[in-house]
Amino acid sequence: MVSSGKRRWMIAVILIIVALTATAAVFYLTVRKKPTKWVYCGAIIINIPNMHSVKDPEFVRYPNPTVFRDNEGFYYIVISVFKADDKRLTGVARTKDLHNYNFVGFTPTQMDGKIAPYCIYNPDDGKFYLYYSDWKNTVEKGVRLARLGLAVGTDIKNPPTFTDYGYLTVQGMPDPLAPNLGWDPYIIKVEETYYMLISAAKYEVHLATAKTLGTYWNYEKIAVTGTLENPTLFYLDSKWYMMLGIYDGTCYDLYSSENFEYWNAVKNNFFQDKNYEQLPAGSTSIIVNDRFYHIYQTPIEQDRFQLSMAYIRVEDLITEINKVK
Repeated sequence: MVSSGKRRWMIAVILIIVALTATAAVFYLTVRKKPTKWVYCGAIIINIPNMHSVKDPEFVRYPNPTVFRDNEGFYYIVISVFKADDKRLTGVARTKDLHNYNFVGFTPTQMDGKIAPYCIYNPDDGKFYLYYSDWKNTVEKGVRLARLGLAVGTDIKNPPTFTDYGYLTVQGMPDPLAPNLGWDPYIIKVEETYYMLISAAKYEVHLATAKTLGTYWNYEKIAVTGTLENPTLFYLDSKWYMMLGIYDGTCYDLYSSENFEYWNAVKNNFFQDKNYEQLPAGSTSIIVNDRFYHIYQTPIEQDRFQLSMAYIRVEDLITEINKVK
């Protein structure tokens, strides 16, 4: 028979165990963060002739900017290709499953240096508008800035037929970027206006507008302050989101906007790949079949890059975003 004193002691021990278990459960549910739901797929293999390095992936898009897909079911990406013979051209590759890619071709050889592309298919005229940064015509103004330009073609499957329309004019562009300096133009259409984001590293990320696609734009404002560049955007739950990195960075920061003009910081270090100590900016992203795909450049060795991919379910992406609001 258990004495009353021993019974009280056993009850006390049980109550302590229950309390500790409950505390641990509360800690796990309310304090400890769930592990990320990102799936890291590793390097994307694209067999590109005479390639030394590949950077700056970007899906070909409609203006709105949903991803372009042809009548055979192919998605297309444009990329900066640094060739072993020192040519630097924009290359085109295509995929049906977003995992396996086939090389299509290069833009004309006379467009050597004109890379960091952003390509829009305009269904109104059936043309592909390829905006670029001229790597071989840069200006040193505290940081290296490129001249922004435009090439136009009618067949994404035949990139050598693109025609170079020359450099952009951005009216009202402030120093040190005037009249057409920056990197990595990113363009979308909201209602009747085209918006172009222009990266300038320590000189911020800038915004210009136009009523039609072409070489003439109007400067609007600084969109995001700080040393950031190479935006990739997506639209989710009635908001625009933008990931920004930096050339020698380790991650991408996340920003949001409801009207594309005013951007708010959401989270630093939003996207990382722990397999790499550095994650220099250069990426693209799309949402397909309830998955968010992020293709980004990763270092191989000094000044050499490959493309890698990660994806996450859209519902998990929303959860990750809401964690930091």
